[in-house]
Amino acid sequence: LGSELYPYKGVLDLAANHCLAQGTNAWTAIDHTCYTVETAGSKGFLTLLPIYLDHIFFPTLSDQAFQTEVHHINGDGDNAGVVYCEMQARENNAESREEHAIQAAVFLNDCGYKWETGGIMENLRTSCSNEKVKAYHQKFYRPENLDVIICGEVSVEQVFNAVLSVDDRVAATAFGPYSRPWTGPVELFNAYSTTDVLFPAKDEDNGRLSITWKGPRLNNLEMIEAHSILWDYMTSTSAAPLVKSLIDIPEPLCSSISVTTEDYPTTLLTVIFKGVKPGKHSDVKEIVCKTMKETHQGAIDMARLRNRIKNSTSNFSDRLENDPSEVLAELVITDMLYGGEDHSELSTFVEVFSVLDKLKVETENYWKVILQYYMEEPNVTINSIPSIKCMEELEANEKERVAAQQKALGEEGLAKCKKNIEDCTEFNEKDIDLVEDIIDELPAPTIGEGISFHPLKTSNAMKDHGIFTHEIDSDFVRFHFTLDTDHLPVDDKALLGIYSKLFCDTSLIYRGKEISYEDAIRLKEQLFLNASISVSGSEIVSFSEIVLHSFKFAVDDMEECKDFIKSVICSKIFTEDRVETAVNKMISKIAVKLRKAKHVLSAISTVTRFRGSCKSSRNMVSELSMLESFKEDIPTLVKRMESLQQKLVNGNKITLHVISGKRILDSHFSNENLIALKDFYQLSKPTIPSRLPSFFKRTNTEPPQLLKVVPTDESSYLMLAHRIDVGYSHQDQVAVALFAEYLGQLEGVLWKQIRGQGFAYSYDLYNSPANGSLVFYLGRATNVSKGYLAAKEAIDKIIAENDLEETQIETAKGALACGIIQKYETPSGSAITNIINIHRDLPLSHDTDTLAKIVQTGKEELLAVCKKYFKPIFSGNANLVVCCPTNKKNEIVSDLAGLDLSVEVIDDVRKYFDFLDSPENAKDAAME
Repeated sequence: LGSELYPYKGVLDLAANHCLAQGTNAWTAIDHTCYTVETAGSKGFLTLLPIYLDHIFFPTLSDQAFQTEVHHINGDGDNAGVVYCEMQARENNAESREEHAIQAAVFLNDCGYKWETGGIMENLRTSCSNEKVKAYHQKFYRPENLDVIICGEVSVEQVFNAVLSVDDRVAATAFGPYSRPWTGPVELFNAYSTTDVLFPAKDEDNGRLSITWKGPRLNNLEMIEAHSILWDYMTSTSAAPLVKSLIDIPEPLCSSISVTTEDYPTTLLTVIFKGVKPGKHSDVKEIVCKTMKETHQGAIDMARLRNRIKNSTSNFSDRLENDPSEVLAELVITDMLYGGEDHSELSTFVEVFSVLDKLKVETENYWKVILQYYMEEPNVTINSIPSIKCMEELEANEKERVAAQQKALGEEGLAKCKKNIEDCTEFNEKDIDLVEDIIDELPAPTIGEGISFHPLKTSNAMKDHGIFTHEIDSDFVRFHFTLDTDHLPVDDKALLGIYSKLFCDTSLIYRGKEISYEDAIRLKEQLFLNASISVSGSEIVSFSEIVLHSFKFAVDDMEECKDFIKSVICSKIFTEDRVETAVNKMISKIAVKLRKAKHVLSAISTVTRFRGSCKSSRNMVSELSMLESFKEDIPTLVKRMESLQQKLVNGNKITLHVISGKRILDSHFSNENLIALKDFYQLSKPTIPSRLPSFFKRTNTEPPQLLKVVPTDESSYLMLAHRIDVGYSHQDQVAVALFAEYLGQLEGVLWKQIRGQGFAYSYDLYNSPANGSLVFYLGRATNVSKGYLAAKEAIDKIIAENDLEETQIETAKGALACGIIQKYETPSGSAITNIINIHRDLPLSHDTDTLAKIVQTGKEELLAVCKKYFKPIFSGNANLVVCCPTNKKNEIVSDLAGLDLSVEVIDDVRKYFDFLDSPENAKDAAME
């Protein structure tokens, strides 16, 4: 929102886009705030860095900006503001209430670790002020308390020259006495405690339970790694003791187990159990203690534990290969917060490999001593319990509070609130022409020039045999198998979720012998750095109709890996007990997701737009109904799964992509070896869709306009989708993508009209070429109707004026180009991008060609696509879905009616989906 040298809203993010970035970003953890930017190339980075630092050290922090960005009361008497929107969406969900309860129980004294970083809504309304924000900034935003972490190809000398002017100003500023944060006393719990926490829910079926222990000291790397590996052993995969005792049982007590660690001076380790059944919290805790005791008294599976160590080593290697900047940033941030002044402790954080090597040879007793610590050390237990009464009280209290606020303000007060926020917005947007002048004067990197791409060589010489090779800088081998599902009936596509859940989690025929699911898991952990499956959720898809199997392994293990992969794809044995376990897990997880408005929104939008596709068949509502019906007839489901496996592997629809380094490809993947792979896996030339599948092009003259109440969410969500057939190769695709970026870029048109006025925390407007849709989205909204209207009016204004801001066209070009270039940020990411282009039937030069087209696209082309494609999305003839809390339903229906949108309220989404799947509608959906 401006700085001393650049006192205008929008300069920073528009400058970032101008410098080939996608705006700036930030996150706030308990103990630090981190501001980030990623630019394509160093030229733009060096231009942006001093501007960014000026905003960090010398922000304007105006009272007007506080009201729009943090909190205000709008003309309707509702509370709004960007931060308020964010907290409204999450303050009362199960995760946040659980986290607050943990913090209150763990930290006994008044220290910073126990507070909510985003602010409590009541405090945002009543006690938070701009004066407090300014005081906070003055106290903590100072050079002694700042690290600048730079990863990329840029010289130290260039960086110092770029920040010299900022450094001089900082040196001349009197910041006052300094006290290093997080050095005061912290009093942690020293006794067992159990707290019940209610959270609002429309049903009381699935709760949560968390157990928190004090972990090792942060500077004890060996113990940090050892404790992490032990809990990985206890909780990861179906072979883990706690999974066996709590989930893989006839009547599961929870649906999933995860482990989190907070990296404070004394670390905190929390084990979280989701989907806990009603009244079973104490049973879960009791079985956890019992399982830990039995594991301690029995024999630890040292082979499996060492596999977990091997996986930790491989995963760290993988992160260093594919995301070194994030790894290094994490290490430096931790050292900055808790390391010594001389940074000597930084070296202890990077000795991961030697520590893991040491752990490989530790004895069983070593691990039992660690386990015993958790058996004897006091812990904090939080029982998070879903409550209909809590939901009803929360809704009633909020409705009463807002009504009282509106009454207290009266018509005159509401008018003042409306005028106030309009004045604040006008103040924030003043001197917009000066902003554009500043941006225009900044040196601009040339799109596509000065970028160092990773070496990549893709060969399609064997494509007729169903194999592509991708040469990158890597010491590992990656196999990506794509299985086309276009030939599957809709009923079979609906089973793909269960199919993916049983990936490496059921018995197999391996090298001619049947092996148990435990042995299958053990082999997977032993052989692979990564082994996963994705169904219509991976980026390596054409039109979301591909099942992707991905494997990463060391070349020395290749023969065993090849055999195991074939077993996983072709020879799974679907036993009734494993299938039933998978069904139970999925039912519990879906029930939890149904409490989240954004998931419900996605399900409704997907099923009403794409019936007959993998995406639609696997929507969570229909999937839940199907799973519940099969739960009473597991033998039939087993037969269906066996049939599905045969259809997938016998349909001549499997393609293999091999990614590795030159040495490995040359020595292990000759043409002769590749042909052998083709025969071994029954590979075929990839099926390339020449057009959108029928379910995406289905005639929809009267698209539904629907509203569903999700009472467990305090924010509203909107998704508006209009069918356009602008594919990746379409002549208008670049102009459509660029105009969407123009509208949606940070500090752009929609940012100002939607987020800037506090209507929603997040928004998006994008073309989805694979799905044939232009989509408008609002998330965590306080007023979806005004957000919708703001977007509509913004487009109408552009058409009426027949003009666009040249500066913002250029910044949009920078942001769009950066997004394309970022796909090539890592060696494996570069190869994945080529795979995507292959399956979209695009030339490998598609992205570089697109960069050139971005440069050439001008105002006239953008105005043309605005009129042709973007105006119709707000014409009332698009697929509209809104999810909102109960107390917003009538208001939203009324407001949308005023916009000529007649919204049908869905009381029971499952019945509505059953109606859509009725024979008459199913026949409708199949028609072209």
